[in-house]
Amino acid sequence: MPMLIHHIDAIAREKKRDVLFLHFENYIEDKDLEDNARNTVLAWLDEHGIAYTPCMGIEDESIIDGYLGDVYLELPFDEQDPQYQLVQQHLEDDEGNMKIEDVFFFVLSLEVALEIEADRQEQNDLEDQFEDDEEDPTTHGRLS
Repeated sequence: MPMLIHHIDAIAREKKRDVLFLHFENYIEDKDLEDNARNTVLAWLDEHGIAYTPCMGIEDESIIDGYLGDVYLELPFDEQDPQYQLVQQHLEDDEGNMKIEDVFFFVLSLEVALEIEADRQEQNDLEDQFEDDEEDPTTHGRLS
C-alpha cells in the first residue's frame, strides 16, 4: 500500500516546534545490505522505544526526489529530555561528531521551516503575478 511521506519542514510546521531527523548518506547504495547503517540505527531506536517516521528532506518544488531513507524522530529537541540524551549519546561523540559513518543527526528549527514556507509562498505569488500579466490582453505587443 502506498505511504504518504511528509517533508521534514512540513512536519516542523505541523508540530509547531523544532524537529529532529536522521539522514543516511548511502541509503540508495546500501539499502539491500542487511547490516547497513540505517537498519542498525533503526533497530537501536526500536530497542530503546524511540518512535520514528519516514520523512523526506526539505521540500524543494524544483526537484522531484524519491525516498532517501530519512526518518523524523518523534521526540522533542530538548537537551534535558532523557530520550534525546540517549539518542545524542548513541549517535554523537563529546565533540558533536557522528559516531556512525554515513549517519547524520539534524535539527530543523521551526523558524527555518516557517522561512522556507514564506519563501515558497513569495515565489508562488511572483509566478502567479507573472502568469496573470501574460494573460492580460491589454499588455500583448507592448514594451513597457
